[in-house]
Amino acid sequence: MTLFAVYRLDRTDGQAAEIRAETRPAHRDYMQRFQGRVRCGGPLLDPAGEGCGGFMLIEAEDEAEVREILRNDPFEQAGLSGRIEIHAFRWQTNRPADMPPL
Repeated sequence: MTLFAVYRLDRTDGQAAEIRAETRPAHRDYMQRFQGRVRCGGPLLDPAGEGCGGFMLIEAEDEAEVREILRNDPFEQAGLSGRIEIHAFRWQTNRPADMPPL
């Protein structure tokens, strides 16, 4: 398994807050399926402390698997994100003890 960093920024047409509020419960329920594989995650916040995107570290076989997880996420099905970046990630600093050695 490889770790992937997922960086998502909300759409900027003024609809993101409403979409987030409406789909947050379904998003949380969906992400519970991946509880053991999402090593960390949460919202990105704007200067006012409001959600403006999200960040996750996901263990997956490959980037295609991460894209499939995102494709089925209620946030993405509702069109919340304006931009998504996915990058392989190597955890070095404060690496959890349960992760394989480098």
